[in-house]
Amino acid sequence: MDDLQMLATALDAPEMPREAVDRGRHRLQNRMRGPVPKRRTGWLTAGLSLTAAAAAAAVVVTSGTTAPPATPNSPPATAQPSARQILLVAATTAERTPEGSGTYWYVKTTSTGGRADKPFQSESWTRRDGQTWFRGEKSQGKVVKLALPTPFRLGGPDVSFARLQKLPTKPDELKAWIADALKRSDVRTSAGRPDAAVQRQLVLDGLISLVSQLPAPPKVRAAAFRAIASYPIVKSLGVVKGGQGLLIPSHQGQQARLVVDTATSRVHDTNFYVTADGSQAWLPSDRSATVVAEWTNLLPD
Repeated sequence: MDDLQMLATALDAPEMPREAVDRGRHRLQNRMRGPVPKRRTGWLTAGLSLTAAAAAAAVVVTSGTTAPPATPNSPPATAQPSARQILLVAATTAERTPEGSGTYWYVKTTSTGGRADKPFQSESWTRRDGQTWFRGEKSQGKVVKLALPTPFRLGGPDVSFARLQKLPTKPDELKAWIADALKRSDVRTSAGRPDAAVQRQLVLDGLISLVSQLPAPPKVRAAAFRAIASYPIVKSLGVVKGGQGLLIPSHQGQQARLVVDTATSRVHDTNFYVTADGSQAWLPSDRSATVVAEWTNLLPD
């Protein structure tokens, strides 16, 4: 059993001995660090404008939690995996998951939480040629066929299904491809062309879309998970309903919350997603959305 498999087992199990967790984490740290003359400690922090040097230094893994002191009658403490470890396990799962098949790429988002507001739900069915059907509040709950083919959105730039299948499968190359596509696109914000900070945020948004909503092949999804793991700003929220919680701050002060099931590599819950028309949806702090993204052969009447 390799280090990632050991960690995956730990994430899926309700509890495991501290010695096993520490041993697996220590071996994983050593493998990513390479030989070092002495032990190093400390946190690595950086914004979205991380340089290549900062990205290389970010391979040092830190747990993010401090275990409470043991007492004679206390149960064994369980170390909390870092966000990077969680994302790397999800990447391994994604890479080993068979690619699905079907006529339509189906995405359903349903808001949850809140007090007086009713749940909001939207659905879309997209063929490989871009033809899309939509159902939501804008269509008054009816399934409507959009007049023109709808491209997929990758952090702003439009991409076709065929292009998604040929995206780079290495993390750095995938980030660079999205960044270059963004520069060559006609994407605009209310202030005009996206500045450097907004461009970096849109690249991260594109990576999140690849792991949560787009019909990307397994190796591309795995590369996206590994690319997200390279951002030191991503933090672990620990075990939550549906999987492992992750917090991803944006340059505007907003924070994306994702729930990743490492056993399936699927994102089940989020407060940030991209709608079928390419708009970004941010939900209030007391709400989130469940996400279903899969292939289907059925199109509702």
